[in-house]
Amino acid sequence: MYKQVWELIHKSHYITLVSHINPDGDTLGSMLSLYPTLKKMGKNVSLFNASEEVSIKYDFLPNFKKIKKIFPQKCDLLICFDCGSFDRLGILKKDFKIINIDHHKSNTLYGDINIVDEKSASSTLVVMDILEQHGKISKDEAICIYTGLVEDTGFFMFSNTDAEVFSKASKLILLGVEPAKIAQNLKMRNSLAKTRLTSIFIDKIELLKDAKVAVGTLTQKDLKKSGALKSDTVHLVDILRNLATVELAIFIIELEDESYKISLRSKNTLDVSLLAEAFGGGGHKKSSGFEHKQEDINRVIEQIINKVEL
Repeated sequence: MYKQVWELIHKSHYITLVSHINPDGDTLGSMLSLYPTLKKMGKNVSLFNASEEVSIKYDFLPNFKKIKKIFPQKCDLLICFDCGSFDRLGILKKDFKIINIDHHKSNTLYGDINIVDEKSASSTLVVMDILEQHGKISKDEAICIYTGLVEDTGFFMFSNTDAEVFSKASKLILLGVEPAKIAQNLKMRNSLAKTRLTSIFIDKIELLKDAKVAVGTLTQKDLKKSGALKSDTVHLVDILRNLATVELAIFIIELEDESYKISLRSKNTLDVSLLAEAFGGGGHKKSSGFEHKQEDINRVIEQIINKVEL
């Protein structure tokens, strides 16, 4: 299938690389890691993300500033990354072919070519395999691949960290990646507003089910009070999961349209992807989520907890 990917790329003239809404390091790293090779091939390549904001903590990634919020007028091939369903791209389906590159088992296989490897620790590693078939990986590409890898393995802390992950990480370091520099960019650039928001969030944490479930919520008022951005909330669900007794972490944030984004994390055997799928979402066994429009968010929390045995 990698051969099919390169055959379709060679046939295409206007290629748009797309990362999902509210992007993380894996979707951005995947998109930006493929960009240099396509440019070297002489392709017309655009980088697109539909979100209102893309976290500036990723501004160290090569070609980050070339990402646009306006979809290009010409596109005969769309390549999307780390995105389980087409609607999370924030675009309308038009007359273009789609290459869908991902590692989520809940992927809906919406592409003309679907490279979905659920055994891969990150989507950037899937891109790495594709690039290695084509030729040598550059330092800039390696930086982007490594960024997605460390974010999706929790800096090699999550259960998807295995010998293959360290082997790939070693290859990327030999290509010029500086792990300490990437860690500093991702972990040591917090704003005061983000720190204030974290304080607000901690004060609102609730423990349920004999402290096996932790629930944390944020409203639009909380964001405005702290001055933080939505992208500043990504780490908060891990505060819940890191509590000693917690098996299920539920993080809820109110969106601007008064709907809610719910992030689910588990620590041991609980498969939260099944929970997310029950509410129309998806993801990984220990990291999943969904969006919900029900006004009574306490009812949603109750429904989630009723579906698990702890």
